[in-house]
This record gives sequence, structure tokens and C-alpha cells, in this order.
Amino acid sequence: MDSNAAFSNHYFEETNYSYLNTRVRAMESKLYKKDTYLKLLNMEVSQIARFLGEGNYKYEIEFLSRNYKGIELIEHSINFNLGNTYNKLIKISGKKASKYAFAIFSRWDIHNIISILRGKYSNSPEYEIEKTLIPIGELSFSFIQSLVKIPTYSEIIKKLKKIEKYEFMDENDEIADLESELFKTYYKNILEKFNNEKKSIFIEFVRTEIDITNIKNILRMRRYGFGIEEEQKNMIEGGLFFSIDEIPSLLRLTDADFLKEMKKTPYGPIIEKHWHETTLFYLEEYLEKYLMKCAKEHFIGDPFNIMPILHYILSKKIEVENLRKISRGKTSNLEKNIIEDSLVV
Repeated sequence: MDSNAAFSNHYFEETNYSYLNTRVRAMESKLYKKDTYLKLLNMEVSQIARFLGEGNYKYEIEFLSRNYKGIELIEHSINFNLGNTYNKLIKISGKKASKYAFAIFSRWDIHNIISILRGKYSNSPEYEIEKTLIPIGELSFSFIQSLVKIPTYSEIIKKLKKIEKYEFMDENDEIADLESELFKTYYKNILEKFNNEKKSIFIEFVRTEIDITNIKNILRMRRYGFGIEEEQKNMIEGGLFFSIDEIPSLLRLTDADFLKEMKKTPYGPIIEKHWHETTLFYLEEYLEKYLMKCAKEHFIGDPFNIMPILHYILSKKIEVENLRKISRGKTSNLEKNIIEDSLVV
């Protein structure tokens, strides 16, 4: 079951936003709601797999059940369903809308590369690495799978360095540093590619995502400490409300002054509400929800643009992550309320 978004532009017709909007609304209506997640929380793993196989995940569950059972079946099925769904989205998008979708989907190459490198670094078996992979991105999934077969961390990086966009990778770098550089390059490439659309809602969305990524890193470093090198490595240029030059001062402000600065931005109420919590988990989750809210507001305001696709991309990703949290939580015998609290609904 090989699936990836490597389609060329000549494949596509012109984007019909009215048609696209209708199709995306239909797809979004099939996403699981809170009541479904609550139902799944009361099931065993085998029952969850059966439930998924009777609904939107039927094709993947039936196909992959030949080789996998239980949690393995669920993990592989939801990953392949995500890839298949995103590929379907690209096919119906048309030429103009698909170029934005391609830009967003290229981040899954980073996810897959980092998942493989982490697996090799920790000596995980191949089957454990494979169940983390998502069949979407610019790199073909067969190439991604071939990386899993390479025995060592350094050899994988050497193979990736043969691809122009990954020439900067260094086999002596730590995984966290590589991940940071991959995302910096990802955002830099998007902003450069759509440089003539600086005021577009797509670029505003991307720059908001950069802001949220930077805020998460700032909050982690403020809470857990940081060195100068970390500060430089973790920050991404191109945010909407913060320039990269402002970030050093944000890291060093007192709590009161930091919150004062945050209140000047749309992120302020979220940060203030969760400021005194012992974990950053809920704060980060609500920042992600804010990103979805941005996409949804643009979707409602003007259906004839790229935002319906972006909103659905985020919504589908969250569904898969919720299903993963439930199935893993049930496998680990976590208490139901702990799993429920981790869900984004």
C-alpha cells in the first residue's frame, strides 16, 4: 500500500473553489465528534479496531489486517488513512489550491525522517519505526521505507544529503538540532515560494504557525532553562507578531513583563489562562486550537480560498492523533480520564 502526494502540476485542472468547498465540507462532516471519542474510551483495543473497520477506516483496516493485529493494526491503519485522505484532497483541489496543500504536506517528510532517525538512534526494531510513518510528502513513500532498511543513523543522513534540500544535514548533529534545522528550512522555503503573496491569508496562516512554534519554544526555555546555542537553534524567522530579533528579550523578561507583552497579541489570553499550570501540555494544546480557529474563521468568512483545505488538514490530523492517544492509552491501561484529558476536541 504505497501512497504519497507526488503528483505533477499538469495532472490538475484549474481550482473550482465552489466545488472544492462543497467536497471539503462533506469530508469534514465525517470526522469523529466528541461523543465518538467518549464511546471509544469505553472499548477494548480489538473493539476499537472493529469500530474503525466499520466506518471511515474500513479500507485500511481490511487491507492491513492481513499483517497486523490490535494496536499495530490501528497505528498502521490510521497513518495510511491520513495519507490516503490527504492524497484525495490534493486530487480534488485543482492546480491553484494544490500548490498550497503540497507546501503544507512537505512537513510530513520531516516527520518521517525524524521518526526514522529517532528509531535508529534508540535501536528500535524496524516494525516499530514503520508504524510511525505517514505516507504523504514530497518524498515517495517507497524511498521513506527504504531509509528504514538502512542500518545506521549516519548512513541514513548520508543518503539524504544526496538530495539537494537536505545537503545541510550533518551526521554528527543531534536529532533535536536536525529537527530544528529541518523546520527552519521548511518555513523558509514556504515563505520564499509564496513571497509574492505576502498579504495572503495562506501566508498569514503560516506566519501564525511560526509564532505558535516560537512561543512553545520560548515557554519551554523559560521554564526549563536554556543556553545561548539553544536560543539560536530553536527560533524560526518569519512570525506574524514576533520578529526573531525580539525573541532574546522575551526569553529574559520577568514573568509579569512577559505576560504584558503577550497580551498585545491574540495568544495572550491563552498564555495567561494556563500560565500557572504545572505542565505546558494544555497551554500548547490550546495554542494549536487557536491555529484551527484561525483557519475556521477564514473558512467561514470566504469559502472561495485555500482555508477550507487548511482547516480540514488540521482537523484530520487531530482526529488521527486522538485515535492514537486512545488506542495507546488503552494498551497502556491508562485511566480513562487521563486519556480523555489529552484529547483535542
